[in-house]
Amino acid sequence: MNGQILVGIASGERVPVAIWKQPDGRITFTADASIDVDGSGDSHGDPYYQPDTSLHRDGEPLNSDVERYIVVPPSVVKFVVPVVLGCLAKVTYRGKTVDAVVGDIGPSRRSGEISYSLARALNINPNPINGGVDEIEVTYEIFPGVAALVDGVQYQLQPS
Repeated sequence: MNGQILVGIASGERVPVAIWKQPDGRITFTADASIDVDGSGDSHGDPYYQPDTSLHRDGEPLNSDVERYIVVPPSVVKFVVPVVLGCLAKVTYRGKTVDAVVGDIGPSRRSGEISYSLARALNINPNPINGGVDEIEVTYEIFPGVAALVDGVQYQLQPS
């Protein structure tokens, strides 16, 4: 062991995903990446589209088309202190790491979800119907209590 602590298991769509707290306080997990288009953007034909996100900016839901955010399973919010919504996240896929904000809380049956904009930044097909990454090869790092600054936008931490 390298000092990391198992803080929970997310059920995931395909396999359970271990959620780890690192010695420096970061939360990490490796999962797939479904595409989330919820919020104030375009539904892109997603039959599960929701017009709201858990995190708001300037009183409005996040816009998946332009804001790079991740969706965390409820177990991350349950097991992690301090605040997770609005905090900095880093997502790595095939050697490329992109900053994002924790912008939504998803269903317990999904462990990895990213916004349309974040998918594009990572060179992942952003289509919510047939895009994303099916394999467990996307690494998520979350910095609880650290407000995200992404593309010049400062996000506020928000208790869930």
